[in-house]
Amino acid sequence: MAIDPTLRDALSAVTPASLARALTRAGVKAFTPHGLSARGSGAVVGPAYTMRMIPARDDAAGDLAAAIDAVPDGAVVVIDAAASGLALPFGAILAARLAQRGAVGLVTDAALPDEIGIPAWSRPAAAGGTLALVGTQERVACGGAAIHPGDILVCESTGIVAVPAAIAERVALEAVEQQRLDLWIQREVERGATLASLLPPDAAALARFESETKPA
Repeated sequence: MAIDPTLRDALSAVTPASLARALTRAGVKAFTPHGLSARGSGAVVGPAYTMRMIPARDDAAGDLAAAIDAVPDGAVVVIDAAASGLALPFGAILAARLAQRGAVGLVTDAALPDEIGIPAWSRPAAAGGTLALVGTQERVACGGAAIHPGDILVCESTGIVAVPAAIAERVALEAVEQQRLDLWIQREVERGATLASLLPPDAAALARFESETKPA
């Protein structure tokens, strides 16, 4: 489930905001989970391994331990908890096992303990209750975003973006260029330029950008 190191480096080098703009231009919607808070520090990039959980009833549920043990090295585990905010069962223990499996991060709309030993993003705790596993490697919704198995998750303290694997390389290249342009615009504003020709940049501004930033 590993991704190409060059693609990982490109995605790691850009901000979630730059990625989001590139995805919007590509016509992709519902790709930015929101309402989730970072637990601990660190930025992660990896393919999504998805699980779906719902509030538990008395009938049988899936084998959560087996699902955790099936997580591949390098994955970002995405747990759809039906936006419940219920606590992830045995959250710290499961996160420790995920770390042993080589998972690089955890994104969920369940609640998590403050310290779990792996970069994670989650919701604040809601009312009491428990969760039961009902599916793995399905399309899920987490934090209001659609996440498909294999989507590449780029997670930072400033936000999370899900990039469809089929267009990840193109989006990464566009995001790198978008970030170069954003930084140039910021420098222009700091030098006293007005926003009229910069947001969005007109033809003259783009020509200056290309001239001033092209490799020597």
